[in-house]
Amino acid sequence: MKISIVDDDPKWVERIKNEVMRYDENKEMEIDVFLSGEEYLKKQAQYDISFIDIEMPGIDGFETISAARKYNPNGIYVILTTHVEMSRKGYVVNAFRYLDKTQLEEMRETIESAQVLLGRNEKIEVNVINDGVRKLTLKNIIYIETEKHYILIHTKHGVVKCSDRMQDVEKMLPDNWFNRCHHAYIVNLDEINDIKDKIIYLSNGDDIDVSDRKMGRFKKAYFNREYERANR
Repeated sequence: MKISIVDDDPKWVERIKNEVMRYDENKEMEIDVFLSGEEYLKKQAQYDISFIDIEMPGIDGFETISAARKYNPNGIYVILTTHVEMSRKGYVVNAFRYLDKTQLEEMRETIESAQVLLGRNEKIEVNVINDGVRKLTLKNIIYIETEKHYILIHTKHGVVKCSDRMQDVEKMLPDNWFNRCHHAYIVNLDEINDIKDKIIYLSNGDDIDVSDRKMGRFKKAYFNREYERANR
């Protein structure tokens, strides 16, 4: 995970950095520090999470976020401030969170929620018939089905026909989010609108079956996912 901290005060930078590192349990965070919005924007790096102070000389935090979104639209931007009343303007730049620098108790929740969101932006590579290798974003996949010697990946942008094996694609998908509910189907648990008897009704209007043999495991995965989403 690539993280940046943008603040003109070195003391606050160090404090925020130390707080972020408290939650780096798997030693997976790479943290860069910038003392101005100009310095941060000049690098034009693709950061997963950027903690950006509102009040900085030159380009302020709001302007910095607006400019950064142009080259890193999927990045997560967290506003830092010692004046909470100013954070209300954060809706203009669609900030992910607003953190009071004098009270950083919400840092853990911010990082954990960001990790969930970042997972939704992950991609897998598949071999598309007559088109070669293509990357598909996980959150855009609704379900996958087998068709003879191919698989069909139903996405929010259409159907993709691939030469990959079902079991190979299944290994690439997080099992807390996607479930093999039938030998012929893998479903995105977030795209389920309703379940009646053994039929799953999906967000795109399609419906698919759940096999008797997989029903127990499917229901457990589905309710676990619902709980996870409700407690983000």
